[in-house]
Amino acid sequence: MKQMTPLVSVIVPVYNVENYLKECLDSLINQSYNNIEVIIIDDGSTDNSSNILKEYTQDFVKVYTQENAGQSAARNFGIDKATGKYLLFVDSDDYILKETIEELVSLMENDNLDLIRFSAEPFSDDVDYDVYSKQYDFSKYFSEGTVYNHEQFLKISANAYSTSPCLYMVKLDIIKDNNLRFIEGILHEDEIFTLELFFNIQSASYTNKQYYKRRYRSGSVMTTSKNSNMQKSFDSYCTVLDTLSELEKKHTTTYEKNLIKKRMGLLYGVISYYDLNDNEYKLRALNNVKGLSKFEKAFYSTKYRIKMLLKKVYFIVKR
Repeated sequence: MKQMTPLVSVIVPVYNVENYLKECLDSLINQSYNNIEVIIIDDGSTDNSSNILKEYTQDFVKVYTQENAGQSAARNFGIDKATGKYLLFVDSDDYILKETIEELVSLMENDNLDLIRFSAEPFSDDVDYDVYSKQYDFSKYFSEGTVYNHEQFLKISANAYSTSPCLYMVKLDIIKDNNLRFIEGILHEDEIFTLELFFNIQSASYTNKQYYKRRYRSGSVMTTSKNSNMQKSFDSYCTVLDTLSELEKKHTTTYEKNLIKKRMGLLYGVISYYDLNDNEYKLRALNNVKGLSKFEKAFYSTKYRIKMLLKKVYFIVKR
């Protein structure tokens, strides 16, 4: 087989992950593919993460330090520093399979793809959190090995959407040429970044291999957004919804508008389910969400509550 070794940039934001950092970085430096640059941004860690980073002295590992500014700012910094043909995001409490980059690059090169999506294996760690094992399995929507054009990809993604930037490899030029950035200062910044990226993709594919190992742990955004950090999570989703409403006005095709509308509906359902201390604040914020009719708000809110009820039943039966 022809040797294909374009440079791949891997961006890893780091903040207080001393218990998981080595597993993450070891999975990167031990990749079977050797033409990579690992760009690590220490976002003002206050635990032992900074000292752990000093152990990684390989030439292809580049460590940068900044005052704590959040994951969005760290990822944006990494994008500015990246020089590869392809880009991969990895969160510092997760890890990837040894063959991940080699196999994804091969697929990207063979089919001249702008982007390839892949699956993940979720697992819980030191937290009482129910995990649905097929959460990132979209094989019933995408066909393995099929190359999708812009319209096909967006139409399928409307029903098979995953916001995480860690679950795709993409051509770096697409991000830089379109000046795509993560919104800083909020949670759930992936929502807008991934959507705007998808709108700029002309050829894409999907593989159902679980290259990415996604950890659910106490202290992460995925779990704290449901308890101690709920207010910021709620406000961040409101910001995302406002942005999506404005984005919907800029797109003219039915399939693009449909994708945005479905995301808006799902996110509205999510925040309508939040149990905030100030219920009046919540009701005002929900009422102020633009781009959805009263009927649509009621529909998506009810739909999400039914979904959460079925989820509870599923895990009760599973136990």
